[in-house]
Amino acid sequence: MTRFLVAILTAVLFAGAVYALQPNPLRDRLLRNDRSAEMTGWYQRADTGDFFLFDRSGEAALLRERDAVDAEVLVLYPNRAPGGGTAYITDTGREVIRITGLGGATYFPLDAPNGVIVEFASPSGALTPAPRSPGEVRDRAQDLVGNLAYDLNRNVQVEYSPAPRAGLGVQFDTLAMIERAFAMANGDRRRFRDVEQINIVLGEQPSAYREGNALVVVIAPLLGYAGRPSSTYIAETLVNS
Repeated sequence: MTRFLVAILTAVLFAGAVYALQPNPLRDRLLRNDRSAEMTGWYQRADTGDFFLFDRSGEAALLRERDAVDAEVLVLYPNRAPGGGTAYITDTGREVIRITGLGGATYFPLDAPNGVIVEFASPSGALTPAPRSPGEVRDRAQDLVGNLAYDLNRNVQVEYSPAPRAGLGVQFDTLAMIERAFAMANGDRRRFRDVEQINIVLGEQPSAYREGNALVVVIAPLLGYAGRPSSTYIAETLVNS
């Protein structure tokens, strides 16, 4: 009798193992939904195998396109996508990633503007600016002045309003965004040859605008990365104002 029960149990376990190995679209879709519901995690591109970090833990989503200290963190705002799902767009209106109602994800990087399928790979911690000291912000501002003088062959002054200690990381990152913006707009430098000063001021929402011979960049430092404009937004302000 005991041998008979053992045989039955073995057969049941074997059948369960075989079922688990068989393709099951419904099960796979439910698993993908569960994983895509993770607020923060690494995603992998189907075409190149590269990874990016996508953080949806805040009101605005954050995406870092490559694992490097100088990579720009994109701030993305959710919007309803045509046909359902959620599209995440930048402050200049570019769609970067779309999550469908079934949990699928399509990524729209600059090197694949028509979109590429991505899969959730593993969970991760939230994206937050690295803490900075007032001295680090001052040194970064001085570096910006020196680098712009070299690139533009003229002097541009940089001034910034004091930020709360918790927002110094955002202020530091904003200086990097400004330098990146000038590099992006370098081909149209005649359009901003009258810019002689850069002012970083505090406000409730991030923005950038031209005022006389000054480029004014508004930051809300306590909002984290979402408290500063993107480098592309600043570059467009430089050449289109």
